[in-house]
Amino acid sequence: MFYRSQFIVAILAVAMTIGCSTDSSLKVNTPGTGNNQSTDTGSTKNGESMKFSPNPPEGWLWSHDINPKYVSDADVPEMHLTRISAYGENDLRRFAAIIYRVANTESITLPELTAAGIEPGIAASGARPVSITVGSVNGETRFSLVLHKGPGPQSKVWIDLDETTLKQLPTDSNRIADFATYTVDGVRKYAAIVEEYPGPSTVFTHLTAKELDAQLRKHKATPVRIRGYYEGEARYFSAVAERLNVGEWNWYDEINADKVAKKLDSHHGYPFDLDAYRQPGTEYGVYYTVVMYRDRNDY
Repeated sequence: MFYRSQFIVAILAVAMTIGCSTDSSLKVNTPGTGNNQSTDTGSTKNGESMKFSPNPPEGWLWSHDINPKYVSDADVPEMHLTRISAYGENDLRRFAAIIYRVANTESITLPELTAAGIEPGIAASGARPVSITVGSVNGETRFSLVLHKGPGPQSKVWIDLDETTLKQLPTDSNRIADFATYTVDGVRKYAAIVEEYPGPSTVFTHLTAKELDAQLRKHKATPVRIRGYYEGEARYFSAVAERLNVGEWNWYDEINADKVAKKLDSHHGYPFDLDAYRQPGTEYGVYYTVVMYRDRNDY
């Protein structure tokens, strides 16, 4: 794997955690054999015969502690950003990211846009949005986007949604590709990217970890995006799930970077979704909500 010289400097500066898959084949368990288990706040489930399956990337890496000044430079030859997550405020603002090796795709990052800057930024890029995250700059809400050039479904960004409107976005021909949650004047809001793709997505909001697990089992659904947030000392989750044939999957919350790496290794998985956050009242401790899918066949 080759990196541009300036990105090597960025890697050293932000202490990247790197992982690469060695086999692009994804093991899918035989439907109905049952091996459900719960670990930490995560779940593992068997694959079933479902509508479609995302292909495992040829290679991947995930990164954290990326300074906003460098996030637009996080483009490695033959690789592209698929997910970014903003965390921290003011001088402690940082990004976490998932980067895949997939041919014929170019990624563009538009960091820390105002609401008014989203549409002009997308139009000027000539690309389609695939990932959205929301942060705060000097107390003001900012939206950061990853966009892809190349073939792919049309997509649109929605912001300042309530729970009801978020749940109305998916249809038989549209799914939620990514979403973020944030507050405005103490009121919970959502931003989402909706793309034209056979679906639909199933949206769950304001659930505890146990409640989310129960809903995923009830709907026989695989989590695609999970966003956690605090209300007082309680932690809740909103999620987008689909009927995917990905074999085994896991999701975890409130784990640090070392545990993310260990979980990916122990489950022979690759990160499909990653959300970074600081716990209330802390400035330096960073935790992650991560969704991982089975990557390799080497049990």
